[in-house]
Amino acid sequence: MNGFLLIFEDRIKTFWEEDMPEAKVQELLNDILVYANSNPEGFKKELAEVQFDYVLQPLPVVLEALAKDSDRWGQFYVDMLEIILERTKKSRRPQDIVDNLIEFAHIETHPKQFVKDIARRLQQELTNDNLYTKAAAISMLPHYLDNPVVEDKGPILHELQNKLKNPKWEIRYLAYISLKPNKLPKGYRLPFKDKFLRMYRGRPLTF
Repeated sequence: MNGFLLIFEDRIKTFWEEDMPEAKVQELLNDILVYANSNPEGFKKELAEVQFDYVLQPLPVVLEALAKDSDRWGQFYVDMLEIILERTKKSRRPQDIVDNLIEFAHIETHPKQFVKDIARRLQQELTNDNLYTKAAAISMLPHYLDNPVVEDKGPILHELQNKLKNPKWEIRYLAYISLKPNKLPKGYRLPFKDKFLRMYRGRPLTF
């Protein structure tokens, strides 16, 4: 019996299916955090059984909840980042998996060591051939550059700006919208070709 599901399955379904009042949302998040803190190892095992359930989608809710206590759960985000990246590369539904990284926005401003580890790991994905994880890294990293704990910001920014010259227009455009307005190279303008492709094909990559 999965205790996490027993307690939270119906409430998480309501979270996704109904317009849950903010007070109820915060109550759910706080209850998940209390449950996780009561037995961290047991909680992680229970979550691992269902974290990528396409119907329930518990992981985004959990990631938002645990961000309220990142002193205790910081390493969890580092470990989960690795799990999500590797699962994305093997999945038949990579977009569904990588979209869980959107919830990392809840911790990207935290001035803590684990955030530096996350930025370092995302930087590695900038040179990976997987389009989904590369896109996630390009989208996420500019926000981490504003965090004072992140080191080597110059090399990270340089790598991101290099994506403006990537052979794939999707990567070039994603780099452009992720770096604007104040992290683009001085005087940079999106080439007409990429503007046309954006209009003709639509916005690339949904991360």
